[in-house]
Amino acid sequence: MNLVNVLSIVIVAVLAVSLIYTMGVARQQKAVEGQNDTKIGIPVQKHIYMKNPIFLAYGIFFTLVLFIILFVAISFY
Repeated sequence: MNLVNVLSIVIVAVLAVSLIYTMGVARQQKAVEGQNDTKIGIPVQKHIYMKNPIFLAYGIFFTLVLFIILFVAISFY
């Protein structure tokens, strides 16, 4: 099994885990009544970027893209 297949499997796995995690977080959110937002929890306030699944998915995606670019650069040059 070559590195491209392994990277493809890792990418699909990360996307699946991100989707499941995002769906789980969405289910935990309570419906907001009216125009008022609910309070943000203290752990989320302390780690606002690390607890956000969208930022996590983007960070993982761009890291994997950099690994793929590095792999292609090393393979062909």
